[in-house]
Amino acid sequence: MDLKHWYRCNMCGYMYTPQQVQALVQLLASRSGETTAVIDPIPCRKRGCEGTLVQTSDLYRDARP
Repeated sequence: MDLKHWYRCNMCGYMYTPQQVQALVQLLASRSGETTAVIDPIPCRKRGCEGTLVQTSDLYRDARP
């Protein structure tokens, strides 16, 4: 997982920040009972969507000063 790029769902097109993806992977790992899980592919969390997340070429820039 790359924390420098945006992620996009390949079905619905919803964009995820790297922090959202990191939190999602941690949630899925805790639900599966593993401490360090490599979740691949990462499922989209949007209701009704069955797509997976793919890394984009767009760099993520934090808007905070």
